[in-house]
Amino acid sequence: MEFKDAARSDVRMKIKKKKKSGAGKTYGALKIAKGLVNDMSKVGVAQTEAGRAQCYLDDANKFKVLEMAPPFTPESFIEVIDKAEKAGLKCLILDSISDEWAGTGGALDVHAGVSEVTKNSFTKKKKVTPRHDAVFNKILASPIHIICTVRKKTDTIVEIVNGKSIPKKVGVKDIAREDTEYKWILQLDIDQ
Repeated sequence: MEFKDAARSDVRMKIKKKKKSGAGKTYGALKIAKGLVNDMSKVGVAQTEAGRAQCYLDDANKFKVLEMAPPFTPESFIEVIDKAEKAGLKCLILDSISDEWAGTGGALDVHAGVSEVTKNSFTKKKKVTPRHDAVFNKILASPIHIICTVRKKTDTIVEIVNGKSIPKKVGVKDIAREDTEYKWILQLDIDQ
């Protein structure tokens, strides 16, 4: 261990971008990635929702894509980050990190599987937490920029506009483990 002069070039952004469904998480993440690295050929999108990122592909913004398929285990996300680093990417978009938590094979599925075997909550937590934490440790330690999109659960509220009741969908809660908001350099909660 030793101290060295601090340099801005040492900072690799770890960004959480959350929105309700259809609000532009993927598109916005690509725009941020372009701003971070400028060269889109050094940007990779690991997507759990087959083909969304390609909707925004054009000749000026060619990026790499990796299709993830279930099970969305914590280890599969670590493997994707390793692949991005080895491929020489400068920025990785994990679209969507919500699947690591609540997708098929994600941490909640692991928890449910352990619940079938034991009723002991300490044992259940002991099986899930280290695997989930390993993903975030990998994100934070990675030498590349990482942008994670996070889905939000939606609810419908009724707004009164000019005396009329108008239903409006709103994002109410991240589909992610509680307390993960403390792990990011930048967290964007953007409304449509």
